[in-house]
Amino acid sequence: MKKTLTLLVMAYLFNYAAAQDKIETKDNRQLDVRILENTGKVVKYKMSDYSDGPVITLKARRIEKIEYKNGVVDLMGNQNPRKAKPLGISIGGGKWVSSTGLMFTASMDYFITPLLDMEVNMGTDSQKPFYLSAGPRIHLNSSYSDNRLTPFTGALFGYEYGKEFVQIPLGVNYIYKLSKLNFNFSLSVNELIFSNEYQTIIELRGGLRFGL
Repeated sequence: MKKTLTLLVMAYLFNYAAAQDKIETKDNRQLDVRILENTGKVVKYKMSDYSDGPVITLKARRIEKIEYKNGVVDLMGNQNPRKAKPLGISIGGGKWVSSTGLMFTASMDYFITPLLDMEVNMGTDSQKPFYLSAGPRIHLNSSYSDNRLTPFTGALFGYEYGKEFVQIPLGVNYIYKLSKLNFNFSLSVNELIFSNEYQTIIELRGGLRFGL
């Protein structure tokens, strides 16, 4: 009985010692390692078969997931579509509320974090030659959220036919679950700088998101 118990304990200790952490990178590499530190921005580790080797640092954005030896899986926020596909390009239509004509619009945005993105917009129609705006938008989101629909607001600075303006958008952003499709609907109020004139734009855009 004692011999059997000793063998079981030794087998358990051997399996525990042999257990290792696993890193899966975004370029499909599988690394057997011993994690020393995970700051959320970088992961420090040693190779499991080289315990006396150097400490290696890997940027978190290059990691798909970590499987710890206790069975815990850390997806590193990659279930968040705004982290997995930070770059977006969209086209669509818009309308100045004060006019009857429709407007062609296009935009490019990049999520610095799932909460904050930087956006560049342009639009043109038959009555106003063009407008251009750029600035940050804040989304109701978090790093580890998998929400595909997020409300947003922001403060963009723009230029429209010789006039500068500040654009305050209110809208929602949606990333379709089964593809890279991305949709934005927003209502923006433009305050022309150095005047008391306000303009309102309604916009609907669709496009694609890309990972980096």
